[in-house]
Amino acid sequence: MRFTFVTRSVITVMMVIIFGIGGPALADSFFKQVVHTDAYEVMGKKQAEKNDTTILWLANGKACAQTANKTAVIFDAKKNIMYMLDLEKKEYSAISLNPAASGGEGDPKDDNQAQMMRRASAMMGAPKITVAPSKETKKIGDWQTKMYTIDLTMAMVASKQQMWVTEDIDTDIGAFHAVCGGMMAQMPGFGDFVEQLKQIKGVPVLTTTVASVMGQDILTTVEMIEHAEKDAPDGIYDIPEGYKEVEMNMGMGGH
Repeated sequence: MRFTFVTRSVITVMMVIIFGIGGPALADSFFKQVVHTDAYEVMGKKQAEKNDTTILWLANGKACAQTANKTAVIFDAKKNIMYMLDLEKKEYSAISLNPAASGGEGDPKDDNQAQMMRRASAMMGAPKITVAPSKETKKIGDWQTKMYTIDLTMAMVASKQQMWVTEDIDTDIGAFHAVCGGMMAQMPGFGDFVEQLKQIKGVPVLTTTVASVMGQDILTTVEMIEHAEKDAPDGIYDIPEGYKEVEMNMGMGGH
């Protein structure tokens, strides 16, 4: 199973929301986002503009995010595991969010994950991130928001974000601090990534990202358009029956 850089970026944004709202709830929390990426061209390859919808569910330490392009992410706080699902191929990959193994005794799968993380880290290089709150505020949809700016540089990619965040929705900041960043937090050098993100107080409502890749700017916007407390579909937080576990490939190729 392969995930492109842009796909992983969207997953990271989803995890900010998933893990930023991890508090106990009587009902499931439902979130709906729209994701838009402008058309771009990198190394002579043209990519058409993309529009996607992300549905997120959260309850009792579990979360599920599903996209219209047939991918999903399931998080289990008790097991501290994140699952990446390909809904068309009926495949999934399991990613431990415990500190990556460094070798020696233990589950061989954990050691494989550690090697994968080290290869990905070497490929991307040590990241540099800066998070700065601003005094700008505005109402977006039903929510009062405050803007943060986020600058991230790694390997051949530099991105600038404007993230409008609301505190109108109850959040579990402790859960946000603990696991925001997902896979990236397991890579050497990404500790500062998580520490910097702790400054963001609340749930992102609108995020605008301009990523510069090999001299080409790629614009992506992620906007939350709906939030509700209601019952989730049965089995939404479980791996569907008949799915095959496969090893995740962190290459830059297509899905």
